[in-house]
Amino acid sequence: MFINLHNSQKSSRKFYFLLFLISVLSLPNAYAQLSDLHYLPPLKQVGDGTAVREQAIYLSTPETNSFTVTLYRGNSNVPYATLQNLSNANSITYNLPDGDNNISLVTDNNTGNVLSNSGLRIESSGGEKFYVNYRGRQPAQAVSLTSKGRKAMGKKFKWGGIPLRSTSTNSQSATLGIMATENNTSITISGYHQNCVFRQGTNNAGITANQITITLDFGESYVLEAVLDAAAANEDGWLGASIESDKDIVISNGGLLNMILANSPSRDGGIDQPVPEDIIGREYVFVRGNGLSSMEKPIIIATQNNTDINIGGNYVTTINNGDYYEVSSAYYSGNSVGANMYINTSKSVYAYQALAGAATEPTGGLNFIAPVNCLMPKVLDRIPNIRDVAGLPFNGGVTIIASTSTPNGNIIVTDDNGPVTLPAPINVAGTNDWKTFYISGLNGDVTVNSSGPISVGFLGFSGAAGIAGYFSGFDTAPIIDLNITNGGCLPGGTIEEATGNFDSYKWFMNGQEIQGATSSSYTPPANISYAEIFLRVTQGTCEFDSNSVTLYHCNPDIVLNKSADATFFNAGDVVNFDISVESRGVNQVTNVVISDNLPAGLTFVSASPSHGTWSTTNSEWIIGSMDAGDLHTLNITATVDSPAFFSTITNTITNTQDQIDSNNTPDDPIEVLNIFGDIDGDGIQDSVDLDNDNDGILDTVEENGVSNRDTDGDGTPDYLDLDSDNDGCFDASESGGVDANSDGVLDGTGYDSDGKVTGGTGGYNGTTGNEIEATKIQIDTEPSSAEICLGEEVLFASISSSLSTTVFTGVPPTTTPDYSISTETTNGLQYQWEVQLGGTGSWSAITNGGIYSNATTAELSITNPPLSASSNKYRLVLTSTKNVCTEAISSEVLLTINDLPV
Repeated sequence: MFINLHNSQKSSRKFYFLLFLISVLSLPNAYAQLSDLHYLPPLKQVGDGTAVREQAIYLSTPETNSFTVTLYRGNSNVPYATLQNLSNANSITYNLPDGDNNISLVTDNNTGNVLSNSGLRIESSGGEKFYVNYRGRQPAQAVSLTSKGRKAMGKKFKWGGIPLRSTSTNSQSATLGIMATENNTSITISGYHQNCVFRQGTNNAGITANQITITLDFGESYVLEAVLDAAAANEDGWLGASIESDKDIVISNGGLLNMILANSPSRDGGIDQPVPEDIIGREYVFVRGNGLSSMEKPIIIATQNNTDINIGGNYVTTINNGDYYEVSSAYYSGNSVGANMYINTSKSVYAYQALAGAATEPTGGLNFIAPVNCLMPKVLDRIPNIRDVAGLPFNGGVTIIASTSTPNGNIIVTDDNGPVTLPAPINVAGTNDWKTFYISGLNGDVTVNSSGPISVGFLGFSGAAGIAGYFSGFDTAPIIDLNITNGGCLPGGTIEEATGNFDSYKWFMNGQEIQGATSSSYTPPANISYAEIFLRVTQGTCEFDSNSVTLYHCNPDIVLNKSADATFFNAGDVVNFDISVESRGVNQVTNVVISDNLPAGLTFVSASPSHGTWSTTNSEWIIGSMDAGDLHTLNITATVDSPAFFSTITNTITNTQDQIDSNNTPDDPIEVLNIFGDIDGDGIQDSVDLDNDNDGILDTVEENGVSNRDTDGDGTPDYLDLDSDNDGCFDASESGGVDANSDGVLDGTGYDSDGKVTGGTGGYNGTTGNEIEATKIQIDTEPSSAEICLGEEVLFASISSSLSTTVFTGVPPTTTPDYSISTETTNGLQYQWEVQLGGTGSWSAITNGGIYSNATTAELSITNPPLSASSNKYRLVLTSTKNVCTEAISSEVLLTINDLPV
């Protein structure tokens, strides 16, 4: 859904670099920028006067000759105010009307609508450069915003600020102001959480579109407000949203009442004016404020996917385009004002700093932080009257970030009392390049001179009130522009550095130096379909890395990835699938739909898309349009069904769209899950069951160091196979366990938490080896009947053998032991002769004694049997210790006894 307006109102403020706090210390900070032209877009507070009532604009300059500055309101070319005689010796303060004056702050009715009479454009008469700083206050709140001049003008931005976490939900909001510098400027705001809503007029949830498109003419503005109590997603769903235009715009952002600390009723304001994405950086030094540790947190916003964040030289996390990372104050070098922190990233990021002026909750604020680089200026001239804030005396101090190569003695700080003694520096952990200072007790005008690059900020305190600011220029930062040739896409796109005048150039692609690429322009090879490129330049002894740019393929290229939070699962487990889809083609693709039909074995629970909607009926993620570099994610939660056996489940996603996917970048759309069942039905999942078939032999013993050992090759591993050698005798019995009902399971009364049978006999005593060696027995020569005379001896004999093998034939799951290659032996054979008295009735085992001997051998001896033994029948019962389940019974033989003649 889109909102289309002819014009749009936004509040962008450029300020001199002072941050103003009264009663509650707000420390919104920004890069102060000398410029002949400044834009201050309007912003929005929740209610008239709730954050700002009194407000003023502060102007200063290093120029020694006085000049005139003109203020224009909205798109008007008629001066709103003319300020004369601005010079280094004469700073100017211009008071604005109180509260929601529809110049710097707009009313409800003017929010979410195009405005032609709001915001300010401030210009010098002859191109002279000056600073602009906006400050606003009321008895309990204060804010400050520093203009970035012409450096604030650009086409791509991210909405910055701090999350809205105060328990005072009805008085918190985030705000974004936009101001156009040319006619017919098309602007798109996107990438915020799909459940975010924004104010339109008196309805604080009047804008519900997932993307906002507006058109502004020169000087027109558009303001958004995300009120916390209008939607839960408004807490931080707007943070990191994209603002893109086809012509230069200026934005301001933040919140006029907010609080980063959760579960606190306190709040304060924090606003600032950022610069566009093409002149932010990757290396930042933060100097701690004076607040509680829970309030002192840098906030990093990614502008590209797969942005690595390193803190103090150590990798911490990776975030994607539009994501933000809130950095713990524990990374600061200490817990007091002036402590420092070093953050460097693999790709360009926006860096904001949540901080506070005092160790109490309602003194929070926001600074927009400039990247450090060796091209920064060496002189700051000047911070005017550091202790004065609208007539109130403050205790002033400055923070200085300086190169470690600069001797401390070459950094000269002066105030109205003359040169100031520099304290010992604090080296910045994680880099050898930077050190910081904090100098308090300053008075009057403050100037910093150095022989090397510096960045200077200041803090001022008066009770609970305070000010803060940050000075760092962008004039020398190299800018990479994409050549229009071939539409700026691959193959064939050319990149060139637009600033010029550097001593040397080195191009890098995907983090690696490109050998031989040492000119001011570079054309990637034809076989490259996607590239992230940055440029390293030198000027004298200074080396500087530009921001990186991404080149996309000329043809559509949708990249799919699917992963699960684990590889192995038990029945009933919850599995979380993370799906990402990225567009790496330079042009927009439309009607993008991702299909994910969960296979049998998984039960769908929920789906949470970062963008678009999920259709449960069709198992489809409906995304819609995607522009170059867009990356969306989907989390699907499912439960694992209960298989009887260990199984694998393969889940595959697919994509459709109006255009043809070139597939230049390989997809990873398949995820394979391994599912443990409860094969023995004992209530213990196979993954934690020590005896997965309840045969009385531990699985580790059955595997004997060989994972998934399958002795008989029937496709069932031994630890799940009740008859591992397929010889017809269960392992439970062959290992010495009692299995009276011959079901292959050790007899017992229950199971313990490890899945072992309890109350059984003979289990868990290891193995005999017979479980994995198939054995069969056979009677090779049958015994013969005998006829004797009374008083004679008779011998019944049989020849038997045992065959054992570890070779199996057949196709799984049907395999049989191959006895053809085994050697006959009598090893393990057990003999037992039996008798049937009179040749009828039951059989009885014969024991040695009386007329019988060798009753348990292959030959039974009967000595001097009585005449009554005539007609007895005999047989041999053959068993084996190597297969306790089998027996062979010989043919029956008859004993006939003839009486002696008389």
